[in-house]
Amino acid sequence: MTNETTLIIKNRSEKEKTIKDAIFAFSGGTKSLLIKGEGDEISTAVEVAEILKSRMYPGVEISNVSLGSRPFFNRRQHRNYNRKKSRNNKDLISKIEITLEKAI
Repeated sequence: MTNETTLIIKNRSEKEKTIKDAIFAFSGGTKSLLIKGEGDEISTAVEVAEILKSRMYPGVEISNVSLGSRPFFNRRQHRNYNRKKSRNNKDLISKIEITLEKAI
């Protein structure tokens, strides 16, 4: 049975809250922690992982880093927009998933 907790970073101001949640999770017996960030929050996710690894829990190691992207649909339409184009402009948004594991 794997004991994993997932933390999703929504904005930069949640960095301290995410660190507190991770501390509570590791104190509660969680063996593995997944930190997710998208777009501008990728750097925040990396900062949180490094703070937890180097300052808070020296026994925690980064076991996996997954990079990718997902579709992002922009539904805004400008007045000078060419109406022959699709109403849904499909762009990509980058994402990162960092898995931290507590050493036994």
